[in-house]
Amino acid sequence: MNIRFSIVIFRLKPDQILLCLLVIVLGGCAPYQYEAKPLQTTQLEAKFMSRNPDDVRLNEHLLGYGYPIKQWPLPEWDLDALTLAAYYFHPELQVAMADFHKAMIHAEMVTRRINPGVEIPLEYHSNTSGGESPWTIGLLFDFILERPAKRQARYEQADAEVNVTRININTTAWNIYSGLRRQYFNYQSVLKNQEQLQAQEKITEEVLKLLARRLELGEASEFEMSSIQLDLQRARLALTNHKVAVVDAKHALAGSLGLPVTALDNMNIAYADPGTLITISSLGRDELQSIALTQRLDIQQALAQYSVHEAALRLEIEKQYPDINLSPGFIFDQSESDRIWALGTAWILPLFYPQNEGPIKEALAVRESKQAEFLALQARVINEVAMAEGRLQAQKSALQEAEQLLEETRERNRQMQRQFDLGYADHLQLSRSRLEVATVEQAVSELWFSVIKSAGQLEDAIQYPLFIKQTYQYLLDTAGPDE
Repeated sequence: MNIRFSIVIFRLKPDQILLCLLVIVLGGCAPYQYEAKPLQTTQLEAKFMSRNPDDVRLNEHLLGYGYPIKQWPLPEWDLDALTLAAYYFHPELQVAMADFHKAMIHAEMVTRRINPGVEIPLEYHSNTSGGESPWTIGLLFDFILERPAKRQARYEQADAEVNVTRININTTAWNIYSGLRRQYFNYQSVLKNQEQLQAQEKITEEVLKLLARRLELGEASEFEMSSIQLDLQRARLALTNHKVAVVDAKHALAGSLGLPVTALDNMNIAYADPGTLITISSLGRDELQSIALTQRLDIQQALAQYSVHEAALRLEIEKQYPDINLSPGFIFDQSESDRIWALGTAWILPLFYPQNEGPIKEALAVRESKQAEFLALQARVINEVAMAEGRLQAQKSALQEAEQLLEETRERNRQMQRQFDLGYADHLQLSRSRLEVATVEQAVSELWFSVIKSAGQLEDAIQYPLFIKQTYQYLLDTAGPDE
């Protein structure tokens, strides 16, 4: 076809040849060229494994959020610092940011006018008398005149979609924080439990040695000795199994940060005293529900999605009025003195879908469905808040009773210590009393972390920070590590 087209151009008039060349040149001025960018899995793995919490750019990232840094690298990582580090490293935020930028580009594109179309009709005439060329060439344009109200409705829909992706960034950030909070306290819980199991093992070994001495003197029974040996075996087995839980918790914490597990070796994770974390006792259920209905990101996202469908309905209504197509053109006829121009118009006739009725009804139905979904979401949020608040209060009551029991156990141990100091109790009785205290302390510690878990569930139900100093809404101008 290229050879045939060249022959045709050769037989046209010079001004016609220049016109055709102009069209071809304009069509070939493409500003973008395809460039392959395959994913290199080995390189990506190497970049991930090289992630370092001592990165200077991470320091700038924390400062950008107003986190107070007196020394870098940080000597201790609390939950606030870990949250910001997760925002910096976690790949899910990169996905959410990419979706946001894509929506921004789409919103920018929809406001542009539609490019006109160009046609070059080419005709052959059998009558070539007078030495005229047998070819006739023309140039026809196709302009689409879109109504400003329709273009505005399309822009409002795209802008609403941008808002959805913007809220999705903060939703992703909250989900990252929520997962990090769970793994942070789970890691602390297993370390604390390991410490308490080691203490119990040590005291049980001490009791066993004292019983063995008594057995030699005939002051203890074989049954009592076997019972303590069994307790010691159980303690050692629990400690052995708990080492696996520590490894799992460490890997889970690293994953929630978006870091390789080896990076935690250089991070001193701060221990948060559970007693200083629960600051919500003054908040009533009504206040919690009010916070949830205004702060929860799924509520905000549902409202943003509703705006998208509102704009879509308006766009379908604007489509009741068809666009007008103007098709001006110019034809070079055989004779140089004969120049033909034409002006054509076209629009869509509403014969099969009068007044865009079908799409409008569908958009109305979608809007009604979204209204019902929003009401259902509100009801679900209220129930989740009530359930989480009720569970937290019940566990706090159980914790208070356990702490009272622990205080009674400690008081008995203090009395036993005084009796031991006065010579009224022996070493075995004192060790057993210490073992009783250690056992109750472990139970209370587990209850403490259960309360923290319930508080975290309440925090997720209202999506309002209870464990960190501020919400740390993800900054749109903050970038993560280069991939």
